[in-house]
Amino acid sequence: MIFGTNSNYMLKYQKAKAKLVEYDISQKDYPKFPLNSNELSYPVIYILSRYAESIIENDETGKAEFAPYMVKASQYFDASVGANDRTAYDTDFLLSGAAAYFLSNDFGSSKVLCAALFEKIKDTPTMGTSQIILRNLLGYLLLDKVFPISSDTFGGEELCRALLFYYTNGEGLPNIEQAIRKYRTAIYKNNDPMEIYYVDILLAVITIALSKAAWKLIPQYSKLEPGQWEEYLKSSKSPKMLWPAQQLIGKKNVLSGENAIVQLPTGVGKTKSIELIIRSSFLSNRTATAIIVAPLRALCNEITSDMTSAFGESVLINQFSDILENDFFVDFTLKATILICTPEKLSYIIHHQVEFLDEIGLYIFDESHMFDDGRRGTAYELLISEIRKHINTEKQIVLLSAVLSNAEQIKQWLFNENGTLASDPAIKTTPKSIGFSSQTRDIHYYSEDPEREDFYVPRSIEVNLLKKLGKERKKRYFPKLTDPKDIAIYYANKLCKNGGAAIFANRTRSVQTIIQQIIDLDSREYDLSGIQKYSNTLEMSRIAKLMADYYGCDHPYTKACNLGVAPHYSNLPNGLRLAIEYAFRKKDLHLVICTSTLAQGVNIPIKYLFMTSFMLDQNSMKIRNFQNLMGRTARSGMYTEGSVIVTDSKLFDNKNNRSNGGFYKWENCVKMFDSHAAEPCESSILWLVQDIEINHDDYVKGVYIANYIINNYSHWDCFESCYEKILQAYERKNQTPMNQKSVTVLKTALTVRQHVVETIENHLCFVLSNDEGSDAQVVALELCKETLAYFMANDAEKTLLEKIFDVIAQKAKTVDRVKIKRYSKSMLGIDDALIIEAWLAETQFMEQQLSDSEIFEMLLSFFIDTHKIGKTEEYFPDICRMWLDGYSFIAMKKATGLLISDIESLCSKLISYEFSFFIGNIIDVIDDDDDENRALLVSKLLLLQRKLKYGVCSETAISICEKVFNDRLLANSIAEQIGAESIDTNHIIDALKMCKEKILGFLSVYPTYFSVRINWICK
Repeated sequence: MIFGTNSNYMLKYQKAKAKLVEYDISQKDYPKFPLNSNELSYPVIYILSRYAESIIENDETGKAEFAPYMVKASQYFDASVGANDRTAYDTDFLLSGAAAYFLSNDFGSSKVLCAALFEKIKDTPTMGTSQIILRNLLGYLLLDKVFPISSDTFGGEELCRALLFYYTNGEGLPNIEQAIRKYRTAIYKNNDPMEIYYVDILLAVITIALSKAAWKLIPQYSKLEPGQWEEYLKSSKSPKMLWPAQQLIGKKNVLSGENAIVQLPTGVGKTKSIELIIRSSFLSNRTATAIIVAPLRALCNEITSDMTSAFGESVLINQFSDILENDFFVDFTLKATILICTPEKLSYIIHHQVEFLDEIGLYIFDESHMFDDGRRGTAYELLISEIRKHINTEKQIVLLSAVLSNAEQIKQWLFNENGTLASDPAIKTTPKSIGFSSQTRDIHYYSEDPEREDFYVPRSIEVNLLKKLGKERKKRYFPKLTDPKDIAIYYANKLCKNGGAAIFANRTRSVQTIIQQIIDLDSREYDLSGIQKYSNTLEMSRIAKLMADYYGCDHPYTKACNLGVAPHYSNLPNGLRLAIEYAFRKKDLHLVICTSTLAQGVNIPIKYLFMTSFMLDQNSMKIRNFQNLMGRTARSGMYTEGSVIVTDSKLFDNKNNRSNGGFYKWENCVKMFDSHAAEPCESSILWLVQDIEINHDDYVKGVYIANYIINNYSHWDCFESCYEKILQAYERKNQTPMNQKSVTVLKTALTVRQHVVETIENHLCFVLSNDEGSDAQVVALELCKETLAYFMANDAEKTLLEKIFDVIAQKAKTVDRVKIKRYSKSMLGIDDALIIEAWLAETQFMEQQLSDSEIFEMLLSFFIDTHKIGKTEEYFPDICRMWLDGYSFIAMKKATGLLISDIESLCSKLISYEFSFFIGNIIDVIDDDDDENRALLVSKLLLLQRKLKYGVCSETAISICEKVFNDRLLANSIAEQIGAESIDTNHIIDALKMCKEKILGFLSVYPTYFSVRINWICK
């Protein structure tokens, strides 16, 4: 056996040595390895050279023999550089490693080592000709570097020219084959062992690269003539070869129009895949309009930026705002168009203009595992169901996700036999090393087998006595070996010099707790230079400036920025998130403290993820969500390995303890890292007939919930009375009231189910509004049978679902069809729409001549009457007014005395989302006749809705938020710089150009992202 047990151990020891260097462990503390891992150099060189020879000779037997060991050979070369004990050979390790990764189809890791090689070796006098050509070719293919012509060896110049001509023009393959034979013969005649080793690797790389060349594969996979692709393939935007992800979608006919679910790991080339799908669709004339749907505004921003970079001005790229308003006019006759929006926005569009779907020929849904995403899942499922009805042989729908463990099942529902599942287990994300901290101060690493430790890093923690503050008498030490947050901070400070780090906090308040711990360490003069030294002080001071504008100079977030640390969570103002993500990508920032928002598709280069907990609030994180979070580490092409480090030492130290649950916690923890254990993607609609687990011992049967809905849905308090009856039944059975935690679980579960039903109700109104002569109950039954829920349900569940849809239809039958159309546009259930309608009539809101302030006060009062504000209700009106007037959080705190965290939540959720959404509901319920006064009222409401969404004072500031960047404080300030209040989105760019230098001067003290954005948009 070429790579037996001893070889595997030596590879682990080599990786361990690299980790010891990574952790700055003194050599005197190194473990005594029973084998000398340096001796593995000879077998891996043999494997690489023999595999290269097999490729050149097209020896299938040899390829089959050596291919299984190529990944291990790659990792060995990589770890040998990291081990730092044979630096004289680093050039060879880097070049051999880059080539080995390349021949293993891991182009991302090859790119990383290739970049390191170019960084390390600025000139090439010590390298042989074959080495130089190999380095230059990999740089050309992977890093878009210039490919110099080498003339040092007979045949070298001819080979380089032939390669360059092919990649430039797509022609001349016979010349390359001839040059290869001539060059190899010349090198072998010289009889230099090193040159012979590298010439075979070089020619193998050429062979593989040509087999995956874009000139060859893109026309082939798209079933288009090469001439149709010529302009693109000759441009700098074209890839020189297709990576495995793009090859997969090609082989599965996605580039030729096949409907597909594409299941790819995070960070393996999805963006380029999306680009190629769109280009193929446009070039084939299957469509001139594509839409990309992504779950987050931040992800939509990122996709818009990527598509703009890819397509430039050759197509119209239009990102809709995520405000639910009628702002989606598109002239489809102008040129090829790419639209980008959230699923909620697309639902809103088709509820207002169903014929919009007729213009779309290509639908791409990114992060498409949202069918069971709480309150959003039902609308998502119904949206996909609706689009499915509009798909014909000329239209294409593609769903992309990294975490759809039941993708085959969803494919069967969505496409039946008319689509494909593009998935390949051989396409893997960048490897992750999984480390567990221990109170012994060691860190223990595992890979594939949770029962078998790979290696450990000894004495990786040094506990220090901290300086006392004020009158403190008790000694304090850092880190506390039992505190997961302390351990995470310690390792982040130690390791972030090697790459970006993220400390995961399971809730927002934990983000501030961790940040406060870092500030406290600084005040005790603990050495945090590991974090500070590797951040860009100037850029972090700029982020601190914007943070201070929002939170005040004394807030922990502001102080943390000056220490090289930044928070990242959902309620953080959008502009700050953008600036932090940009700084992280530019390596100006190396440490973020984040919540699970990081798992939702945001692309930042993390090498280390420190897990302080696997809980989200009171619940264990889904394996699927953790896999997505873990996928954010070590994205392909950025690092060759990521590290996930579990900092709760009790998990490892108690893993064999069955008496206190340590064994079971360890089992559950280990399961998180197993992608095969990920939960299937379910249907939110199916929850209506499934059990509610209140706690480990008690649950409410789904049959009971479903039948209660069926029998009581006509009553306005159906779900509230269901809740009360369950509480009463529980108390009778257990002779004690339900505890508060269980009450919260039950209340949340029923609220979600109520939202599911109301969403179905609204969608049914939409379908009925487009088919006026139809019978509501017949339509509801058809709608039910089209859902993913029905497809997944057993026979008993199907019967219950049919009955639930039927009672919803019976309710819809009681409403006039003219009103049904208005209600469907409101995105509300019938009862909520009726409440709005009654309020409009009672207050004569539409008949009065109201000022802007009177409109706002009336709507504010109505919103408070119909929504649960919570403990801050007393201050809510003042917070709303200050939000509209552009007040910062710190100014609101001073005015009200509320905690900033409460203000943040109010503004982000209740005002920016729910209140602005509520105004949109009212606009849609208002009868849209041609009355001028009513049209004026609607225009005022639309402006107020947008002001509430963004928290700004003027239409100009709104336009900046929608077209330039969404930061309310900077948008308000720039609007003042421009000196006009009513500039709409069509004219804001021209206004910015007129004041560009003045605006850039103002932004010079703020994060670089904003100046870059202004320069780019004014270009």
